[in-house]
Amino acid sequence: MKRNRAKHRIFLRTCISLLSAYLVLMIGFSIFMLFQEKKVASMQYGTYASYISSTVDEILKDNVDDDYKIIDTGQIKWEFVNSIANYTASKTEIAIFTKNYELVFHTRDDLLCSYTKDTDGRKYYTGYAYLNLDDWFEETVVTELKSYYYADTKAKKEGDLAGYSISLESFFVEDEMIIPEKISVIPMYAKDFDKDGRVTSSSGSQQMFYESNYENTKGLKTFYHGAIIPGFGENEINSQLRTMVTDEEKLRLAANKSELGSTEFVNPVTYRFYFAIPYQRHLNLDETDHYYSDFWTVTGVQVNLLEQCLSTLVFVWIISFIVFGIAALLLSTQTYKVYREREEFDQYRRETTNALAHDLKTPLSIISGYAQNLIENIHTEKREYYATNINGNVNRMDKIIREMLELSRYESDVIPLKYDDVSLREVGIKLLERYTQICNEKHITTSLDGDSIVKADFSLLERVMDNFYVNALEQTPEGGVIDISITDHTLEFFNSGSHIPDAVLSEIWKPYKKADTSRSNTKGSGLGLSISSKILDLYHFSYGVKNMANGVVFWFKW
Repeated sequence: MKRNRAKHRIFLRTCISLLSAYLVLMIGFSIFMLFQEKKVASMQYGTYASYISSTVDEILKDNVDDDYKIIDTGQIKWEFVNSIANYTASKTEIAIFTKNYELVFHTRDDLLCSYTKDTDGRKYYTGYAYLNLDDWFEETVVTELKSYYYADTKAKKEGDLAGYSISLESFFVEDEMIIPEKISVIPMYAKDFDKDGRVTSSSGSQQMFYESNYENTKGLKTFYHGAIIPGFGENEINSQLRTMVTDEEKLRLAANKSELGSTEFVNPVTYRFYFAIPYQRHLNLDETDHYYSDFWTVTGVQVNLLEQCLSTLVFVWIISFIVFGIAALLLSTQTYKVYREREEFDQYRRETTNALAHDLKTPLSIISGYAQNLIENIHTEKREYYATNINGNVNRMDKIIREMLELSRYESDVIPLKYDDVSLREVGIKLLERYTQICNEKHITTSLDGDSIVKADFSLLERVMDNFYVNALEQTPEGGVIDISITDHTLEFFNSGSHIPDAVLSEIWKPYKKADTSRSNTKGSGLGLSISSKILDLYHFSYGVKNMANGVVFWFKW
């Protein structure tokens, strides 16, 4: 339960930390993206404004005299409508000024219409003009027509209403304005859809007609079959843009400061761009050191930067969230692993300290007792016996301390390693000779089979095999067997006797962990196998222990 609480706490803290970092980084990245998108939009719409200005310059060039005076205002307005009206889609407005900042033309909030203004054989020439419904129809009719024009239909299947086709059946044109005589409205029903669910074809037959009752007393030419272009008309954003581009003072200040491009803040993700481009891109300097141009083309555009880069931001946010989620999982897992290792290390330190204190306490108690007897001259005839036992226990404590220092040195992983050719059989023969007397006393049968050459330090490898052999001697009963088997890549020490409990197998390499949990029936320090494991780790040798049918095998591989 405690471990689960710690695991949940670590995971929660890691997730909160990374989530905070994720939000800070992604908000910063989003702000950076919006800033970059703002610069891109400024350049993009600056180019767009230059293109519009070029079109205006071409029209002006053909409609002004040598003194840059407009020859026919009606004609030039008509040409402006026909040439640049289609550039003014949603959130874009255009205005044209003279040298004296007099407004010549500007785009309007009326409906833009297209019609065939002329024919030449099979060639048809399209013209454009504006339509103001309020000038020709009653309020109820205007409301009804606008409801058709702005209808937001959601066709989902064949036969659903897909929109309305609004046409000019007959009309007149005067000063780039449409005078409607009859308007027809046809409800259109969906027939086909593309893979994204958009209507690709629709049809309708039932027509509704609206007549203005206009009397053509001026003898205007009658046109037939015009169309009202979708996407134009009343719009708050366009109205604000139109106010901006038709502002004479704003243009005058921009010209005087020679700041022909500017940006207005609307909200954190929306900006208005203002471009004032002089006629033929040429500025003149008058006698008062003020800049002027014979004509000005002013373009205003409102851009929602978030809409421009939303798909990129969504993609980056999602991918980054996945990456941060994986990082949180990996980091929390690794942190918990470190926590568990630290907990195990603290447990290991406590157990080692307790065990060491236990091992030192016994000889210290013996030494203390014998020393007290010597001081008080008790049993003076046993002085030599007391001294011998005191010396023996001092040597025992010295061995324990030296092995602890040796284990600490191997755990530090800073000792220099040698890689000499070591014959395992040669080391095994030395061990058999070293412990022959003990084996004879316990009637233990020993054997050594095989040989192999290993790259290692002779003394360290001898230390490992000696600890394995001593452990086998301690665990082998009288009359038992110890077999040392060497193959190409494995060395095994087998000793007959009782099995090691499964619960102890994984911990037997730790200090003071023994197969027999009672410590009284062994003379070892409890550090031999732990020292061996550290040496084998230094050389990256694998090792282990396993129970056999009639004994136990300790092994290592290289």
